[in-house]
Amino acid sequence: MKIVDDDDWEPDEDFFVELYDEGSKNRLLGDDTRTRVTILDDDKPGMLVFEEKKTLRHPANEAECTVVVNRVQGTDGAISVKYETIQIDDSPQTATPGKDYTPVSGTLDFKHTESKKEITIPILMREDEEGNAERDEIFGIKLY
Repeated sequence: MKIVDDDDWEPDEDFFVELYDEGSKNRLLGDDTRTRVTILDDDKPGMLVFEEKKTLRHPANEAECTVVVNRVQGTDGAISVKYETIQIDDSPQTATPGKDYTPVSGTLDFKHTESKKEITIPILMREDEEGNAERDEIFGIKLY
C-alpha cells in the first residue's frame, strides 16, 4: 500500500490493517491482530486576512484603491474566496456605490503556495457638496 501525498487539504483519513493466516487466508484472532492507521493531513491551506489590519485610507483624487488580501499560516493547495464591495449604511460618511466608487465583486483564486492577491476598486472623481475634491467617506469589502 502506498500513501499519496498531495497539496490539497483534506480531513484525516483512517483505514484498518488486519493480519491473516497465509495458509488458510482466515483473519487471525486476538486484539493485537487488527489496528487502525490514521493518515494525518500535513497540508495547511491557511487563513485569509486583509493586509491592512485597521482602516485603509485612500485619497479621493486617486482613481483606484487597492486592497491586499494575504494568505497566512499556510499556503498548501488551491483555495478561492468571493468578495464584494458593500455600502456600510446610509450615513453622510458612507460612500455611495455608483456615485463615489464603482462597486466590484469577484473571486480571488489562490494557487498552491500563492500568498497575496489584490482587489482594485475604481474611485469616481467628483467634488463634494461644498466643491471640495477631497472627501472623507467609507465603504466596506466583504469576503465570503
